[in-house]
Amino acid sequence: MRKTIKVSIGGEERTLPANTQLSDLYKILGFSKWEILLLINGKPRSDDSYLEDGDLVTWLRITLHESPVSESR
Repeated sequence: MRKTIKVSIGGEERTLPANTQLSDLYKILGFSKWEILLLINGKPRSDDSYLEDGDLVTWLRITLHESPVSESR
């Protein structure tokens, strides 16, 4: 059994433990799951998914915008 895997994170190759879950990756990158959405090979996956050797990790930043217009009319 492999002890490490190599994945590409934002274009940079990284070596991680073979049992790394997506939830671990948020911590490794220093982000909250409320700040970014991690995509594995272009698709969202659940936080309890394990990364596999050769995975390509990208992300989308999540932003909240409030309307400057009052809702009461």
